[in-house]
Amino acid sequence: MTTITFRDALSVLSKSSPFSVKTMSTRAPDDFDALKNWLYIQQDIEKDLRARLGQAKPGDMLFLCGSSGDGKSEILTRAYHEYHTRVKFHLDATHSFQPNQSAIEALDQVFRTAIADNQILVVGINIGMIGNYAQEGHADLPRVREAMRAFLDNVEPPAPYYFFNFEDYPKFRMENGAPIAPFAKNIMRRLTEPSADNPFHAAFTRDGVRHGEPLLYANFRLLTLDGVQDAIIANIAKARLAKDQFVTARGLLDLLHHLLTGPGYLFDNLFSGGDNELAARLAAFDPALLRTRELDQLILRYELGLPEPERDDFLAELATWNIRFTADPEPNAASLIRLLYTLQREPVGNNYHHRFADEFTDRVMVDYACVWKMHAEFDGGSDARTALRRFYTSVLTAGIFRYANRNAPELGRGEILLGEFEGVKIAGLVDLKPDFTALQALAPSTPIAFFNVVLKVGDDALKPMPFNINLFGLLLRLNQGYRPNKYDKNSIVLLDELVEQIKAFVKRNNRLKLYRQRQQISLRYEDGLIDTVGEM
Repeated sequence: MTTITFRDALSVLSKSSPFSVKTMSTRAPDDFDALKNWLYIQQDIEKDLRARLGQAKPGDMLFLCGSSGDGKSEILTRAYHEYHTRVKFHLDATHSFQPNQSAIEALDQVFRTAIADNQILVVGINIGMIGNYAQEGHADLPRVREAMRAFLDNVEPPAPYYFFNFEDYPKFRMENGAPIAPFAKNIMRRLTEPSADNPFHAAFTRDGVRHGEPLLYANFRLLTLDGVQDAIIANIAKARLAKDQFVTARGLLDLLHHLLTGPGYLFDNLFSGGDNELAARLAAFDPALLRTRELDQLILRYELGLPEPERDDFLAELATWNIRFTADPEPNAASLIRLLYTLQREPVGNNYHHRFADEFTDRVMVDYACVWKMHAEFDGGSDARTALRRFYTSVLTAGIFRYANRNAPELGRGEILLGEFEGVKIAGLVDLKPDFTALQALAPSTPIAFFNVVLKVGDDALKPMPFNINLFGLLLRLNQGYRPNKYDKNSIVLLDELVEQIKAFVKRNNRLKLYRQRQQISLRYEDGLIDTVGEM
């Protein structure tokens, strides 16, 4: 690999690299193939696919399903080299064999040939194409189309059809109150492993990057740190949870290329946006946007050039890593904050950065992880009920009432606003509580993107409601007196749906309460009569 510079070696990470998508090729392997092969991490979905291939019988059809960039082609190309003597492969269901042939027609041809020749067939296909083929595939292939419809309906397709979906293999999971991503962690460890077998590290040490490209040296040095890797993963997890951003293998590698070779230090590149879709999402989590007393004082001291020996000693240690902060042309406090944030999980020098740990703690993420775990591991026991009841009482139901009654603060406890007519506010009485029996009957939640809350109004059960971190955070803010705005519209839609469900049950009740200015009256309908208490 003597002809490849470290920067050239890193180019295989870029989405614009010809190595970003694996294709069948007859050319001889070269040093760039060795780089890409070094980074390859076998995922659980590949293990399961290979296990099924090992016992597949003639006539079996296996579908590897996912989004663009998930790594379908990489997995299937590797499987092809091992199984091609007895298995037929169609790597990409969006391709056709002739210029005037559609992808649907190409699939018709592939399926007909496999059935006629009694072949084992493996197809790489995205979810959209499965939906298209289930609707538009040829009428003489009904069993294939029915299997696809069953898969889309979350029903186990009958043999000999087997579907392996990347969405069934989440890239994130919760552990010790925080999201972790073993696949992303393994990629970063593999890339930075200080081993003679690692071609990236060999190029890094051989090139004299420290002096020739000090910025690139500093960024790779940072990425070797476990704590920095964890900070990157924490932000990727936020993008998945709060921005509904799918994380693919290709997108992750391209992000690492951006972090290492971007215009600034890694901690600036992490939040600078750019043409990488994932990086663009991470810009919203820039710690330099935080406004706290401690951080504001840090900014003032730094930008005014006030002496702070502990900070200066800390920065002097980082200068040995080629990370240098100077006041020329001007001090950059935002960059300093990003540095302190990114290194929070690492001991460095005098650990000056650790004094700001509380400023960077994401309480919404911590609380969400805790409540998600309680739902995912709910076993119906008394301790589990007690722990969850605190969330349902102090956060969920309290937030629902605050939102539903935001225009009627005079309503009493357990009352919900149903409407207003001629200046009279109409409220219903509601007994809102958790439905632990229904919660225990739910399948355990494995994706970290949401948990299901289950409520009942009196004895009437509401349908389970998926709660994501945005809706969870909105409820926390509502309980602190926050008023929703246009930026909360996605969460508000979900909250409105839940409130309308509750009102539908309350309207069946035989009791109402009317409010006008400071007057109130209670109504009860019973045996065809309306009883009143109090006067307007």
